[in-house]
Amino acid sequence: SNDPMYAMFVKQKSDLFSNLHHWLPVIIEPVPQNYEHLLDTYTGIAETHALGCAVPINAAVSYEVGKSECPFCRVNLAEDSPRVCKDLPNWKRLQIGSLDCENSKRLFRNVFDQCIIQDPLPCSSISNLLRERAVPNKNVVILQVDIEGYEFVLLPNFLQDVGENSALPPVIHFETKVLLELDRTQPSAHGGNKSRLGTVTEALTSKGYVLYDDWEDMLAIRI
Repeated sequence: SNDPMYAMFVKQKSDLFSNLHHWLPVIIEPVPQNYEHLLDTYTGIAETHALGCAVPINAAVSYEVGKSECPFCRVNLAEDSPRVCKDLPNWKRLQIGSLDCENSKRLFRNVFDQCIIQDPLPCSSISNLLRERAVPNKNVVILQVDIEGYEFVLLPNFLQDVGENSALPPVIHFETKVLLELDRTQPSAHGGNKSRLGTVTEALTSKGYVLYDDWEDMLAIRI
């Protein structure tokens, strides 16, 4: 699936990223098959770009208090899955998973019952997942988020959960394409008076971030 950090580390062919011994990527990926692919990818980066190590986490991010396991709806990628599931486009098969199974029903419609399985996955806040692996929030320099429209849930909760402004990452980069499409097609589905994207931008600017439109993404820099 799309991994912008891989694009930055490898595809750009920049001398800036030719030696990554001082980087520590923390990769949170809930879909098991994608997680395995990421392990292979970052093993390759370690071999070619001197990456010392990475912190892979097979879990979902959730801010529901008291939950350590969450139902996660994703496409059945097993070898014996129905043909209709295998024929789905790769972006839909590999990149679309959700803690909101009702949203999966809307997206997959007539193939939902055939192709979507519900996995119980470990889940917690970003801060807790980092803490369990001895990575302090204050050591995070770049937060890259691509969660198919749920940035409006994750980012405000993340900013509130971190609390201290000094522990916030200087750079946050996230996709806006799906947020804008959801605001257009389902303007009131999430409740509240603000749009989804408006909810995110208000939360970021309240913490001192300056926002830059990056085509289908948004770059937030804290200054």
